[in-house]
Amino acid sequence: MFRSGRGRFVAVPLALVFLFAFAPIAHAIPPPNQLDLTISGSVGNPGQQEYAQSGGEVFYASILGQVVNASTAVFAENLSASVDGLVTSGTANFSLSGEFLNKTSFAIGGTIGIVDAVPAEAFPLGCSYGVNCTSLVPAFFVGLGALNFTVPQPLQLSLGMDLESAYLNPGPFPGPIVWASTDGSVVIVLSYTAATIDWQNVQTNGSLAGTLNATLVSGSFNMTTNTHEDLFAGTETESGTMTFYAMNPSYLDASGAFTGSSTIPTYNAIDCSSNVTGIAGTCTETGLASSGSFTLDPGNTLIQGTYDINWTVPAFAFSGTSTSVVSQGGATGVPEFGAGALAPVAVGVALLLLLRRDGLRVRACD
Repeated sequence: MFRSGRGRFVAVPLALVFLFAFAPIAHAIPPPNQLDLTISGSVGNPGQQEYAQSGGEVFYASILGQVVNASTAVFAENLSASVDGLVTSGTANFSLSGEFLNKTSFAIGGTIGIVDAVPAEAFPLGCSYGVNCTSLVPAFFVGLGALNFTVPQPLQLSLGMDLESAYLNPGPFPGPIVWASTDGSVVIVLSYTAATIDWQNVQTNGSLAGTLNATLVSGSFNMTTNTHEDLFAGTETESGTMTFYAMNPSYLDASGAFTGSSTIPTYNAIDCSSNVTGIAGTCTETGLASSGSFTLDPGNTLIQGTYDINWTVPAFAFSGTSTSVVSQGGATGVPEFGAGALAPVAVGVALLLLLRRDGLRVRACD
């Protein structure tokens, strides 16, 4: 009786020991860590740009010294231009007909070959244009126009032309822009109904600082961005690559991809007409509000988060915040059998041996 009772006493702990020692053991990875950052940076290179513009109407025009009655004007235009570094090329076409204020009918039109640009900004920021700048964003496209006039007699002229980019008066306004000959014989203040810029390989860089839970974090970042900007709507979508480097702690060095969107805000806009065109309402400097998400994964550290940034006026520098989750060593909750996980197994085996020994001793004494 004593032996069978002792046997039952040992059997229960043995079952528990086996459950404790040999069941799968999930070594829980610490909960994801929150990385809160403030970020600031600027455009280092605006990359390659493709401009397209069309439509619109005439607000004001003067042709060979005669002012156009805008209510009679029939106008059409389109522009296509490319910018790569400091090289600008493209073509613009337009036609305008109607009556002058003296009721004389007229018509003008032709093709403008775009060969250069007047920069709204040159890069890197702070460079001296014509000395050490390597890229630009145009304020005006510069070209030579082969123009046909009927005023009222037929006339052909080759005129240097400056064509203001819709970039200088974008939505949500979107305001009029100026196309004019360099000698002032042709001045057209026009609107547009469609205008886009496709930006390729825009380079931005800057610094970041913040906390990973309670640990101070600092470092640098760079981004390579491709963007489609709708100047009429005042919106854009962007995607590209992002890199954290020279990070402290260093395991936050990481690269990956991001996507986002931006809008041109109505606040903080600056009227630049007097300095740029001399015609009221034809130039507006704006900022930009951007937000998006990113995933950076160097292999053993996964950083997933979002960003919200506001751009300066004009929009060539920015600052903002980012919040992300940092995970190391795999996804949270995945079983992990490391050295620490083996400790319960060792304890279980030791208890098993001890109980087996005690059980033998009881039987021997019995």
